[in-house]
Amino acid sequence: MKKFIKRIKNSEFLSYLTCCCIYFYLKILFATYRIQIKLDHDYKDDFNHNVGVFYFWHQNIIAATYFFFKKKCVGHCIISPSRDGKIMGFLAQKFGFKVIYGSAYKKSVEVIRRALDVIDVNKRLAIVGDGSRGPAFKLQRGTIYLAAKSQVPLIYVECKSEWVFTFKKSWDHFQIPLPFSKIYIRIHAPVIPSQNAYKNF
Repeated sequence: MKKFIKRIKNSEFLSYLTCCCIYFYLKILFATYRIQIKLDHDYKDDFNHNVGVFYFWHQNIIAATYFFFKKKCVGHCIISPSRDGKIMGFLAQKFGFKVIYGSAYKKSVEVIRRALDVIDVNKRLAIVGDGSRGPAFKLQRGTIYLAAKSQVPLIYVECKSEWVFTFKKSWDHFQIPLPFSKIYIRIHAPVIPSQNAYKNF
């Protein structure tokens, strides 16, 4: 199985074909999902007008993508430039996101600069809080840095699904919500990091 996956990743055609299959599968799944949203703050119903760095955990990428897609509030997001990240980037673009490839974990000057420019113009950005390799459920310093430097709030998008398939051997126990699941989204109250929070980044 590992050899087959490696062959797909090493073949541009097979990678593209796999991406397309995953995209159409997700489109079918999204058509069956239902969503329930809870707000811990006086947010606007149109999430395109809510300012902040919205973060969620790597485990819940599919549920979070569904939320942004469903509420028509897709925007810019940061995705790892790894091979797996390229697949996620392809899917994100198909669902309407504008992708910034890079890793705040590696302190990439270019990706940080681009992200700050996006926040400066749009006042919002979506990011995986624990990154592409974890540790799971631990907010990375790069995410805090972006919010602190831009002086926009950090907003946690908590995602839970009624029925899920969990990859128990993955570092984050990655989850795929099953067909006809209800997706529970809780938008936590915004937190604005201190301007000193990024000095040690």
